[in-house]
Amino acid sequence: MKKRITSKIIAIAFCITLSSTIAIAQQGMLSKVSLEDQVASSTLIVEGKVISKKSYWDVNHQNIYTVNEVEVYKVFKGQLLATIEVVTPGGTVGFQAERVSPSLGLAIKDVGIFMLYENDKQLTSDAESNYSKFKPFSSVQGFYKYNKYENTAVNPFYIKQGISNFYSELRNLVGNDYSSLTNFDINVFTQYESSLAVAITSIAPMTSSAGTESVLTITGTGFGATTGTVSFRNADDGGATYIDALPTQIDTWTDTEITVEIPSRAGTGDVRVSHATDATSATSATLTISYAETTFNYDWGMGVGLEAYQTRHKDINGSGGYTWNMFTGFDANTAANESFVRSFDTWRCETGVNWTIGAATPTDVIALDGINVIRFDIGTELPPGVLGRCTTYAAADCGITDVILYWFVSELDIVFDSGADWEYGPTAAVAPKIDFESVSAHELGHGHQLLHVIDSGALMHWSIAPGDNNRVLSANDIAAGNDVQSRSLIDIPCAPADAMTAYDCTASVADQLLAESIGLYPNPTSNKLIIKNDLFLNLETVTIFDASGRELMFRDISKSNIIDIKQLSKGIYFINILSDNASTTKRFIIK
Repeated sequence: MKKRITSKIIAIAFCITLSSTIAIAQQGMLSKVSLEDQVASSTLIVEGKVISKKSYWDVNHQNIYTVNEVEVYKVFKGQLLATIEVVTPGGTVGFQAERVSPSLGLAIKDVGIFMLYENDKQLTSDAESNYSKFKPFSSVQGFYKYNKYENTAVNPFYIKQGISNFYSELRNLVGNDYSSLTNFDINVFTQYESSLAVAITSIAPMTSSAGTESVLTITGTGFGATTGTVSFRNADDGGATYIDALPTQIDTWTDTEITVEIPSRAGTGDVRVSHATDATSATSATLTISYAETTFNYDWGMGVGLEAYQTRHKDINGSGGYTWNMFTGFDANTAANESFVRSFDTWRCETGVNWTIGAATPTDVIALDGINVIRFDIGTELPPGVLGRCTTYAAADCGITDVILYWFVSELDIVFDSGADWEYGPTAAVAPKIDFESVSAHELGHGHQLLHVIDSGALMHWSIAPGDNNRVLSANDIAAGNDVQSRSLIDIPCAPADAMTAYDCTASVADQLLAESIGLYPNPTSNKLIIKNDLFLNLETVTIFDASGRELMFRDISKSNIIDIKQLSKGIYFINILSDNASTTKRFIIK
């Protein structure tokens, strides 16, 4: 149920002290960076509030970043700057969008402590700004968000109880007192006394999903006649803080009843209603969120504000879905390759998402370049503490009457930390090893447009620790994937004939059998390549590609499994072998 502007849109095609700290379990796809390391590595540490935000392309038009303008309240370390800009990955520019998981996502009015260092991203907006730009040190861990209702400062690993105590801890680590630039008083900020009595008597349903346009009905008293705020527990930090529903997600508001769409980052926990004009609020019983899906926000610029839209998959590769390509270095790491493929098969066999893995690629960068790349990072490319990242690029297919906008996934990239202590399996990881297959499956879940939940039995659970092995999709993970897949299989009214087709998992089993029974020798070779066929499968053709994915040779091998390759120069090559019911790709070297 959405409130929409009634205007016709023409279809557009695009392509502290220790006693005050509580440790939180390892956050999804992150490794902990200590507060001490953050303080030592940050060039600027401030308390502040996000007052505006806008997204821009980088100067090479490869990635989108969001510039968050922050009003500075206190400076604990670094320059005394009254206003700064914090650059975070992802955002929306026109009808193109990018989401990076995990990464720091800030909302206007977020208040907390920022751990920052110099921004190294050149953006198209640089000439427009008069403020100094920074980026969060250690990504999402570099912001300690205030929960004013419970007087805590929270990042994915710690809950600092008593914000003024956190001030003292920072002072001790920095070695000097902070400088105040405004009269912001934390005691006033966290004080809630009111003559108005807001009370929640019930919520319905008690179990729902997030980011799916599911509507929650809240009944009670004292809500007021003016629309206030509805807040949900934040799934990205296990519910330690709140996130607000967009104003456009609040469908109705009276003094006794509210109906609101559950936002995509909502997690299991209480729901909070805050009065519009008074400092009073109330919380509900526990709302259970079974699964969460990605939405992209868009502002039509007509005074309504941001609106949330679901995404879907489509037929990008002409074969019903998406083709992924492993970077040659990743492809050559047999253990990582096989571990990733196991998690890859888990998703497409359980939900039918039409993903395939094509020839290896020399592309070794995360960028909007038409290649769905799987790779390890280079040096310190990933922020400290980030184990793996999935980047979703999305675009709007078209808009139709009532300002309904259809967004689809245009590209996906995944990068892993090359320096992490990985257990590639198939044996289970034991601490301090980190289970690569679990991290791969989680990041692929983000690629399937799912977000975090607070449910330790779900693969999309917000946290994982060294030695944890969570490789199997729960019933809720599958339900979420199937929900995204169901809308991806249907042509939309304004862009027909581009729906995804369901992946046939039986073909995957045949592919695996073929891959396991086929061998190449000699390898390396110089003048001929022999295909060893242990199970005597019915082989039909082979296609040979170079390392850039360029097709070089096609041969019928139904009568002979010996291929003359004398005409090829030295280097790395890939051979796609097709049987009567399956295909597999192998790597070989010409010396």
